[in-house]
Amino acid sequence: MTYAVVGTQADRDMYRYKDLMPAAQRLRNPSYQRLLLLLLGFADAHASCLDVVALRPVTGMIVVPSLRGRTGTHPLATLAAALPSHWARAELRAALGVPESQRRDLRPEHFILPDSAAVLGGHIVVIEDAWVTGGHAQSAAATLLLAGAAEVSILVIARRIRTDFQRSPVEASLQRILTDREYSLDICPITGGDCV
Repeated sequence: MTYAVVGTQADRDMYRYKDLMPAAQRLRNPSYQRLLLLLLGFADAHASCLDVVALRPVTGMIVVPSLRGRTGTHPLATLAAALPSHWARAELRAALGVPESQRRDLRPEHFILPDSAAVLGGHIVVIEDAWVTGGHAQSAAATLLLAGAAEVSILVIARRIRTDFQRSPVEASLQRILTDREYSLDICPITGGDCV
């Protein structure tokens, strides 16, 4: 949905929205509020585009759980409540004891799907807050496909970009795209242009 370039407000929001705090305080957290507005905007303006470009309409969604052992309801799950209500909610759990060195690897065994019937034959949207290497979201998607989901789409709130890491062949293009805006409802995150 947006880019989170290291050092920008979007990047800070991706960390601050999930700081440990009571639920009532989180609702007043500016980072949480900005991400909630992004998801509400997506749900209102662009969620239906998924049904148009995909092979089948969306039937459900899951939220990628933390592999860090976070307890309780993850703030991303609370944010995801802003997404279309006709997307049936399915639960995905983090496997216990995933070593830090493997957390970003593509490994379906990092996640457990308690009820495979909830995704069987469906088009499931995987909700992830930030894409760094993509390992978490892709592992979650692989778990769902192995459990019988017919189609999986990944919806990421922010693609995290480190400009000091390594020059990318697409860096110049990214700089043109990112000029003066981090997110716009006018650009469909599904098509990259106008809505279909």
